[in-house]
Amino acid sequence: MSSNRTILIVEDDYDIRETLQMILSSEGYIVLTASNGKEGIDLLQSTTIQPRLVLLDMMMPVMSGKEFLEIVMNDSKLSTTPIYVYSANGDTLPIKGTKGFLKKPVSYEEILKLVQTYCGDDISEMN
Repeated sequence: MSSNRTILIVEDDYDIRETLQMILSSEGYIVLTASNGKEGIDLLQSTTIQPRLVLLDMMMPVMSGKEFLEIVMNDSKLSTTPIYVYSANGDTLPIKGTKGFLKKPVSYEEILKLVQTYCGDDISEMN
């Protein structure tokens, strides 16, 4: 499995996180998960294969999505990783440090289309 098929899901809701992991894994993606921003940062800093996409919830315990983004944007190794925010709160205005925003509930077809854009087999550099 090539590294360009790796995705990180940072989501505190167990059911959403596990469902996304199951769906994306069944499509052949390598899926890393974190239940809060701190776990997500720890994973990004310790993994040898950087994900091609991060799906980030904004409202989480321990470390919020906003705090996660601040750390990522200030880390030269991590700052090029594409991040899409998906959240029930907020609007679709651009969020600094992200590639876009999806409002929950998000259809699985929409997630798969987004993931294919960043993690497909024949993609050019997206950054």
